[in-house]
Amino acid sequence: MTLTFRAKWQAFLGLTKRNILVYFTDRATLFFSLLAPLIVLFLYMAFLRSMYVSSVKESLSAYTAVFSENDVSSFVNAWLIAGLLGSSLITVSLNSLSVMVDDKYNHVDSDFNSSPISGPIVVLAYFTAAFLNTALVGALLLSVGLGVISILSPLFLGVFDIVMLYALVLLGSASSTFLLMIVASFFKKSSALGAFSGIVSAAVGFMIGAYLPMSSMAEPVQIVCNAFPGSQIAALFRNYLMSGSLEHMESELNGLDNGQFIVGMKSVFSFDLDSFGIDFGIPEMFLYSGVFIIVCLGANILLYRCSSKRK
Repeated sequence: MTLTFRAKWQAFLGLTKRNILVYFTDRATLFFSLLAPLIVLFLYMAFLRSMYVSSVKESLSAYTAVFSENDVSSFVNAWLIAGLLGSSLITVSLNSLSVMVDDKYNHVDSDFNSSPISGPIVVLAYFTAAFLNTALVGALLLSVGLGVISILSPLFLGVFDIVMLYALVLLGSASSTFLLMIVASFFKKSSALGAFSGIVSAAVGFMIGAYLPMSSMAEPVQIVCNAFPGSQIAALFRNYLMSGSLEHMESELNGLDNGQFIVGMKSVFSFDLDSFGIDFGIPEMFLYSGVFIIVCLGANILLYRCSSKRK
């Protein structure tokens, strides 16, 4: 039985809606999705904020009369939000895909296989639901983060920067979901995926430089971590969230440092990435993320064709 285009579209929308509702009604899964950003937030409020503020102040001791407390706080607060967003896009997308694993374990996929709905529609519905879940939570966290920064310190962001931040949420949601769909396809039980998600939640902050700048890690570690698309997205978040604060601080110096201050700070806080001797600036990171999405899309299609029981 061949479905019409309209029937296929309705099936896709129905499956996508069903997958979204399953995710958001599972409170445990939703909590573990946010575990990594909650860890980042706790560590930041309990330990990292005072350490970073003190560290930045110490490194800027020569400019004590130039920079205010608000200048430093704005920079450090933006660092927190960048790390929180980078880690949450990964954990939310991974946990959203637990719906796919549950369906496999409960043999719901067998029902799909025996229905007229084609396999690509089912796969696309899983991806779309996980993507929308991730983008929705990421946009909400970004909005809250921008509000927190504006309350605690000045918000040195223009309209273009804010638009790019929300666009990055979409790009990061797509890259994370495509990659983690490949990973989730190898799990047969949601309990195993949950255990793996716990490991990812604990490690992702280090992998993308949310806890410590990449520049402070050993070079082999940087090479491995920077190859991970989440690191590219996190670095892009840092560029658009923190550059305004840096440029404001640079303007207060009024040329006294010959432009070396902003160069040094961007290097220390890993605004650009280096992997296998290749420097990744903003254009390269966008290109890397886009190519990665295309590669993962092809891999997902290939995996489905290899594992599908359809004829």
